[in-house]
Amino acid sequence: FFGHLALLQLAGLVATAIALPLPWVAACLGMATLALQAGHGHALAMEDGPSLLLLAGVLHLVAAGAWLGGLLPLLLVVQSAPARIGAAAARWFSPMGKWCIALLVGSAIVQFWQLIGGLPGVLGTVYGWMALVKLALLIVLLAFAAANRYWLAPRLLQADPARAVLVRSIAVQTGFGLAVVLSAATLGSLPPSLHEQPNWPFALRPSLVALDDPDLRAEVMQGAITLLAGAALVLAGLAFHRRRAVLAVGVLAGGALCVVAAPHLDLLFVEAYPTSYYHSPTDFAATSIMHGAALFPQNCASCHGARGRGDGPAAAGLPEPPADLTAGHLWAHEDGELFWWLTHGIEAPEGGMAMPGFAGQLSPDDRWALIDYIRANNAGVSFHDTNAWPVPVQSPDFTMVCPGGRDLQAADLRGSVLHIVAMPGADAPVPPKPEQASAPVVTILMTDGGPAPHATDCVSTDPAVWAAYATLSGMTTEGLAGTQFLVDPNGWMRAAQRPGEGTLRWANPALLLADVQAICGHPIAAAEGGHAHH
Repeated sequence: FFGHLALLQLAGLVATAIALPLPWVAACLGMATLALQAGHGHALAMEDGPSLLLLAGVLHLVAAGAWLGGLLPLLLVVQSAPARIGAAAARWFSPMGKWCIALLVGSAIVQFWQLIGGLPGVLGTVYGWMALVKLALLIVLLAFAAANRYWLAPRLLQADPARAVLVRSIAVQTGFGLAVVLSAATLGSLPPSLHEQPNWPFALRPSLVALDDPDLRAEVMQGAITLLAGAALVLAGLAFHRRRAVLAVGVLAGGALCVVAAPHLDLLFVEAYPTSYYHSPTDFAATSIMHGAALFPQNCASCHGARGRGDGPAAAGLPEPPADLTAGHLWAHEDGELFWWLTHGIEAPEGGMAMPGFAGQLSPDDRWALIDYIRANNAGVSFHDTNAWPVPVQSPDFTMVCPGGRDLQAADLRGSVLHIVAMPGADAPVPPKPEQASAPVVTILMTDGGPAPHATDCVSTDPAVWAAYATLSGMTTEGLAGTQFLVDPNGWMRAAQRPGEGTLRWANPALLLADVQAICGHPIAAAEGGHAHH
């Protein structure tokens, strides 16, 4: 495909050259040739076919080509033509430049959202740093454009020396435009931030966890109101800057309020680590969860206990009580924080290590698997005790065999409701399928490694999948038989029916359809980047 695209671009360049006597035709051919460059970028590598990201890439290229490509002709006209024509060219170049800048900004926002994602991607990856370089060069370009249009171009009709100044300004602007193109080319050769693990460079990071507590939320609101009042006073003082007394009172009083507000807003920041924004690479796979389950007894159970409740046999002799890994506070910690603690350990407040690091004993894959199991176990304990998961939890990813002998991943079925059934035996009746649901419903039959049922449904016979769903439902592998799960179109586990009276509800297609419709009517957003588990 790369070769075919390159041949099309070469053909477009030849056609543009032939069409030069017809300027508008040549311009359109040149624009189409430049737009083809988007096919060499990340958009087609990430999405198979047309997408919003591909459209943004095309618009970005065309706008940049029209604006930056027009600078050299503008320079030649201003340098060689009479002053009146040069001034008119600079004036009429401005509206096109404004439209191009608007397209550049709009398409850049789409690219930022889909390739960088947020502040960690900007500050913690090479791609983000290069994007900041490109942004800085673009700001310089805008400054030159404003100076050329509103200061130098009008003076061109008044004094001949202004021509030389304007020519030099456009030449420097053209040089910065070339630097922008080079930075864009570098971005095209780097992996996007969303595909990298960002290294957070600061000791603190923003967090809204404090807002979950009513008292802390009130304190934050008080600090925010105080800060806004201080900012308003400063702006009022600056608005009346000709009256020095008003300026002084506004700036001093406003500054004092801002200083008073700052300690209250500290609650919006928590301690951070270089890995704070790392995302798990496992996709919460069933095999990863069970790999973590095998590692937990030999590495964690002596302190945290067999179920992770912090009651292990070695807990009494520790300077700090081990954390209860089944408590709700676990979900306030990002995967990257847990990964840092497993890697480097946790320091005790009075010195020493409250928990040792496992970088020397466990590989990064082992540590990520432990995190998967700890989260799955926490969710399962909560579901066992309350018949509900503490937070929305992603369904484990796994491989299944579907009709026609197709091997699919659970993630391949996003957009459909998954009805997962832990079959009590090969001869057990297959549950009914609901009809006319607002989203397709795919039935997946699980077995604990035994023979697959003779059915026209997708089937998983991997014992790890069976065990992972037992962990997430707080059940033993022996007791899972007959349990059914509903997973929504975005991959979140939404409901479960244990063996017994509850299972009879989904034996009725109408009641199963009602529950499917209720889930589809109250969606949970898809996990950002496909990596978040909660």
